[in-house]
Amino acid sequence: MAARAYYRLPDEPLPSGLSRYATDPLWPLLTLMLAGGGFGLAWFAFNSAALGSPTRGREWACIALSALGSPALVFAVTAAVGFGALAPAMAPYALLSVLALKVAVAYALYLMQQHTFEVWEHYGGEPRNGLPLMLLLAVVGRGALDMAALPPLLRAVLQ
Repeated sequence: MAARAYYRLPDEPLPSGLSRYATDPLWPLLTLMLAGGGFGLAWFAFNSAALGSPTRGREWACIALSALGSPALVFAVTAAVGFGALAPAMAPYALLSVLALKVAVAYALYLMQQHTFEVWEHYGGEPRNGLPLMLLLAVVGRGALDMAALPPLLRAVLQ
């Protein structure tokens, strides 16, 4: 019996049954910016699976970093104000670190998925137009979530 050797490129997307739903990573990035982190991160995770991304593990680690790091930063700033290590007037500026984390992670996800998307599209992948979903999430989805009623740590993830 001869063993079959397969040649696979390290950046080659793996076939996926969800491939027909793959979009350009620009749409999840814009969704994260316009509709909030919860919708954008979920779309990045789905798009990673749909593209069959070889960097899926790193992408999901980035998503986990954003989803867990945002409430951790809110908690840290709140604790620092409570212990007197940070003046209450400085708390809004310190909370900008949450926004910086989300934007940095979103851009890293975009860059990782863009490379895979280009290879996938070059070899015949037909992307979906993400504009209708992005608009729906930005207008309807964002308005449907009552952010004021949510706990602050959950709000940090979803905003």
